[in-house]
Amino acid sequence: MRVAFKVGYIGERYKGSQYQKNVRTVEGELFKAFKKMELFDNPREARFATAGRTDAGVHAIGQVIAFDVQDPKQVLPRIINSYLPDDIFVWARALVNDTFDPRGDAEAREYRYILHARDLNIPRVREAAKLLVGTHDFSNFTRKAGEKRNIRTVKSVNIRVDADLVMIDILANGFTWNMVRNIIRGLEMVGYREREVEWFEDMLNPEQYEEHLEPAPPYGLILKNVIYRDVTFEVDDYSKKKIMTHLRDYLSYHLVSSKIFECMVGELESR
Repeated sequence: MRVAFKVGYIGERYKGSQYQKNVRTVEGELFKAFKKMELFDNPREARFATAGRTDAGVHAIGQVIAFDVQDPKQVLPRIINSYLPDDIFVWARALVNDTFDPRGDAEAREYRYILHARDLNIPRVREAAKLLVGTHDFSNFTRKAGEKRNIRTVKSVNIRVDADLVMIDILANGFTWNMVRNIIRGLEMVGYREREVEWFEDMLNPEQYEEHLEPAPPYGLILKNVIYRDVTFEVDDYSKKKIMTHLRDYLSYHLVSSKIFECMVGELESR
């Protein structure tokens, strides 16, 4: 039987999600857990697959994985979590058909990027972000330039401001490598008046205009959701409650840490 799971992780301690030999990755930790659970030794034999890979430092709350098991009762989220480090967690599952492919069957993916809003002109950012909706060639927003595979359809872009933070949600049928982080860099350049909105529009026409961007940092990016037509995930309430408690503790720790670093910067500036 084939089972799919919703997986989240805090990416700062991992060199990305995809398995790499002798490197700490999200999949590497998952495979260790599955081996201890005696589910499988060889991911290929279990037809293990993910909805997509994330880069080093990128987080997720809606990553999707799938693999074959003999007994679905062995793979409840709360059981899997007992074998995982605290910064990787499984919180929902679904029994899926034998041909389910978490990457190929996905209808859309949604990412959120969180950035600091100080001095950022939000109306200009919103104006530029509207241009993203629709089907475009995103070759100027990826490192794999010049490929036909860079054509994607952005379904929506939502921007929300919360105190000093800006949250930008982008929903699309798919994303190229570094696409979201490059889009964010472009929006920042418009918001900080380094470039005009017309420049951002030109970036969506790579046949007429080409420019390389340096991606925004990975630590602000979250894989928020992967959407499927006929898959219903059942949330494990016990796992959800435990994960939320851990994430709140983690948030409190980082808020204190940020204040410490803010204090140190202030002291350096005053000397």
